Amino acid sequence: MADTFRPLPSSVTVTMSDPSSTKRRRSTTSVFAGSNHPTKDHQTPVRSKVPPQEPDTALSREVQQDALELTGQTDDTEAQEQAELAEILSQGDWAESEVALFRRLRRRGREPLLPTPWRLDFTTFPEALYAPVGEQSFICALTPSASMEFRGSQALQRLVNVGGQVRDRTEINPSAPVEPLIFQEIKNFLTWAEKDGEISLFCILTINYNRSKNGNSKTTSEKTERKMKLMADELRAKRQRSPHPIVTSSNSIESTDTPTRRLNVVYGITVYNCVAALSSLSCDNPDADVKTHVVLDWTDVGLDIWNAIAVAIFIVSCRNDILDSDEGARLKLVPQADDDA
Repeated sequence: MADTFRPLPSSVTVTMSDPSSTKRRRSTTSVFAGSNHPTKDHQTPVRSKVPPQEPDTALSREVQQDALELTGQTDDTEAQEQAELAEILSQGDWAESEVALFRRLRRRGREPLLPTPWRLDFTTFPEALYAPVGEQSFICALTPSASMEFRGSQALQRLVNVGGQVRDRTEINPSAPVEPLIFQEIKNFLTWAEKDGEISLFCILTINYNRSKNGNSKTTSEKTERKMKLMADELRAKRQRSPHPIVTSSNSIESTDTPTRRLNVVYGITVYNCVAALSSLSCDNPDADVKTHVVLDWTDVGLDIWNAIAVAIFIVSCRNDILDSDEGARLKLVPQADDDA
């Protein structure tokens, strides 16, 4: 694979010196609203690395901070990162699955996430991304089928490749919309995850992108937030009609003899221009804010792999939430003979 990327060091942490640049945004609207991110008439120039200076906006700071964490351009220790994580998590109502997702996104590249057999498909990926032989990885096919494994690796490959497609389109035709390209590949990976788990994710996940030539980032993100709050209201109403005991989870597939837990988080993806925000909302508190976990920028050639991994983590977390809450769906995943063998 010819994609350029920056390998992650064994210890990558978060800069603490500038509070304005390290604070994570608490809502999709607060990230996009009032930002100076380029409109359709002013496209982002392609860049091979994060520039030393960006416009001082909430959005550019968020994108730059994630890039700094991934490329190791910080001098902090692991202890400092843990201190910042604790500070961030203390600022709002975080469900346990939100905390697990937030930590996993921040640590992508520093822990195993992919199954060992996928090494053959992604030969240039860092070794740290692969789980040890015989161990289940976080991103994997749950259906014991060679064809499902293949489709999963291909869906991830297409997520990696979409960055190049976005940059090519903006270079050839700066006025052409790029949101449909990003949306389609996110949806493609989502479709694979749904087929693999034999479930639907749209009761807890919404994906929105700017569909209007005259649209802006604020209205696009507000649409995502409205949909997330509606889904949260529906989940709360459903729980009131049929309450059952809560079982905490670390956002991973439980064994089939583990009691189910109720759904208490909804998720949203907002795509505007070359940028996407991955967000979540806890349903336990009706007044909770939408939390933005990470903002991805497909204009940076060095982050294509890490953007793809972030989207995959996000969607797999949604899949696991559904399966953890549905005993019938989990029972369908009991190993069977592989018809493709």
